Amino acid sequence: MVSTAELVSVPLLLDPEMVEQHSLRREEPEWLRAARLEAQLRFTPEAWPTGEEEEWRRFPLKDLPEGPLVSTLDHLPGIQFKIEPEATALGVIFKGLLRASLDNPDLVRPYVAPGDGMPSHAAFRALADALWSAGSTFVYVPAGVEVRQPLVLEKVWPAGADAMLSRTILVAERDCVVTLVEDLTSEGEAPRIAVPHVEVHAGPGAHVTYVGIRRFARGVLDFGFQRFRSARDSDLRSLNVFAGEGRSKVGIESDIEGNGATVKLFGLVAAGDSQRIDVNTLQRVDGRASQSDLLYLSALYDRAKAIFYGKIRVEPTSHGTGSYQECRNMLLSPEAGADPIPVLEILTNDVVRCGHGATAGALSDEELFYAMSRGFDRQAAQQLLVHGFFRRVINELKDEHVRQRVLNAVRPRIGNIAEMGVLA
Repeated sequence: MVSTAELVSVPLLLDPEMVEQHSLRREEPEWLRAARLEAQLRFTPEAWPTGEEEEWRRFPLKDLPEGPLVSTLDHLPGIQFKIEPEATALGVIFKGLLRASLDNPDLVRPYVAPGDGMPSHAAFRALADALWSAGSTFVYVPAGVEVRQPLVLEKVWPAGADAMLSRTILVAERDCVVTLVEDLTSEGEAPRIAVPHVEVHAGPGAHVTYVGIRRFARGVLDFGFQRFRSARDSDLRSLNVFAGEGRSKVGIESDIEGNGATVKLFGLVAAGDSQRIDVNTLQRVDGRASQSDLLYLSALYDRAKAIFYGKIRVEPTSHGTGSYQECRNMLLSPEAGADPIPVLEILTNDVVRCGHGATAGALSDEELFYAMSRGFDRQAAQQLLVHGFFRRVINELKDEHVRQRVLNAVRPRIGNIAEMGVLA
């Protein structure tokens, strides 16, 4: 009997020779080339989405961009790895992934091999791991080190049709503190694929914040994947900001692997035109007294649509954990739409809290009237309410410069209330 997966035709060509030549051209060490080839083996018809999976039913895979998967771009113009001298002196590493592989192979090698993750994004994860190129990053923070200033990377892919495949690996050792901000932008409007693959490893007692900002151009089809791994007593926070004009189908997986860990997953979506932002999440909760919470907020204009399919899985070996999933969608046009779909999979009866909440709706006349009674016209009142809506997430960011960067990313869509004389 032939399975459905065996009938799937994979529209992208990824073969060993392509991967090997990509690695040889970049003069990579043999162990790194072997890791790429191992990833290529995972790019199979069985890994490619059939469209029947719950995660892919609302994001049809057709008319994929036909640009080359292999990029000859080894460095992004203008990219700078800025880090305070004190952090460098304490052993913090913040550099391109290839450079780190050459300079610090013993640190990079355990993390660069293809790993497991959500099956829904297995094919795209394999693609990025096999052919990652410009924009790939490695961050390492030794035990006990506090990086006081956020590490910020502005990644701008120049115009073209080649795929934007990258890897970001952040390793935070025991009891360290670090914030990493990735601001992803592309130029031109040619159809192209982007697969930013992010992995964050939070060691015991580490405090880690990751902020990813997407400002991709109109032609970009984004199949990014993120995996966060949390050891005992760690505190991990992530924020994904979907701005720009591209379409995104992103998988986000959080694995709590120790007692007393805390995870906060935040998201902001500011979409318009005919954009489609589709986010799949898996919050795996284990250990004793661990906690995993998610909050995603969307402001949707024109014919934009936001889709959220998220699952909380509480493992049978967990005890006294707490978890919640919340997805709120503000529809700012009669043609905008949202499908929030939360799922709970509780495999133990020893939970403190596990639940979800989801809404999708337009601004009420009462809300608009209240704002307009303060002297604003209807458009300004709407902008004010959207800013207030987003502030619930933005105020969670401790660093003022990071908050302003996030606001600057969404302002082209939601407006600038500072211009109205209102404190932003």
